[in-house]
Amino acid sequence: MEKMLKIVCALLLAVWLIPIESVHAASFKDVSKDNTLITEIDYLVEKGIINGYPNNLFKPDTYVTRAQVAVMFTRALGLQTTNVKDPKYQDVPTTHPYYKEIAAMQNAGIFDAAQKFNPNATLSRGDMAIVLQRAFKIKGSETSYFTDVSEKTRGYKEISIIYSNNITRGYDDGSFKPNVPLTRAHFSAFLARALTLSNPNLLKDTAYDNTYAHYSLEDKKQYTLNYQYSHYDDKNDVWAVRDLNSNKAFNSELLFSDGDIFGQGEDRDYDLFYDLYFRLPLRIGVIQHEDDDGIISGVRLTVKTTDGTVQAGGVNYNNVIVLEEMSIYRDGVSTYYFVDGIGLVKELYNDVVIYELLERTAN
Repeated sequence: MEKMLKIVCALLLAVWLIPIESVHAASFKDVSKDNTLITEIDYLVEKGIINGYPNNLFKPDTYVTRAQVAVMFTRALGLQTTNVKDPKYQDVPTTHPYYKEIAAMQNAGIFDAAQKFNPNATLSRGDMAIVLQRAFKIKGSETSYFTDVSEKTRGYKEISIIYSNNITRGYDDGSFKPNVPLTRAHFSAFLARALTLSNPNLLKDTAYDNTYAHYSLEDKKQYTLNYQYSHYDDKNDVWAVRDLNSNKAFNSELLFSDGDIFGQGEDRDYDLFYDLYFRLPLRIGVIQHEDDDGIISGVRLTVKTTDGTVQAGGVNYNNVIVLEEMSIYRDGVSTYYFVDGIGLVKELYNDVVIYELLERTAN
């Protein structure tokens, strides 16, 4: 009976891991397009790291097992599964269907050496933090801000590090819930974010003047704008903006970054207005929710990719940060394209190009 149970478990695991068909998260009947984790789920599905179930189901609230985690991390990290060293887990014989993946993870120092591995057991959120930090060697602050995570909590350091890297934000009540089993949706979020973690310099280079094509949604006119670095106001890089055709002055652009926060705004006569303001580093997924408090509210900001491509001014840019912004105050969608060390190269409102970098000239 025990042998039969092991065979059944192995078959269920195999069904869960074998690709059913090429799909996107949006096609899963149980993952709505408004799901805040749809970007991360989509990313892992497209990479072939995680798969759905028959009947177009993803089962986002189903718990992942330790064996499943081993298989998916092996895929994500590209670990070698040939000539692995036997970790000597009593419950993972060499005949186990995922022995090689489990061994590869232990050989890489991601799973601990122990008498048993418990392949069919769930993985807690705290243990996922440990696995992530080890797998990607993530560094960061080791100070926890969660109400239920103290220095005595298993994974305290790793939980703090992934929080400082914006891989997790925890729950609305300020907790992390380190002992709660990890669901497929939350697993997808953690892994996809770690895989796409990026800390780019989104500021314009002050050594260059920048020329943009600009279409104004207010007066429906086209402009050719020159951005010239003016000065630093003790917080922001201030850029003077002028239309090259009419010599008309526009509001100065203010760019702010202290390594932890990036802000982009305008210096208006009556106030400072940031149209973007978010934490760094970046990773795919929702980084700002419309219900969040802060300098900007009512806005959902989603990082669609940290390694995209875009053409602007006849130049093909790689490793592009693509951010999508939706607001409760308007129906349209803004899309921003940033390049490390250059700044904004393109901006769309729905399908209309609002800004496009045409030229950078050394000043």
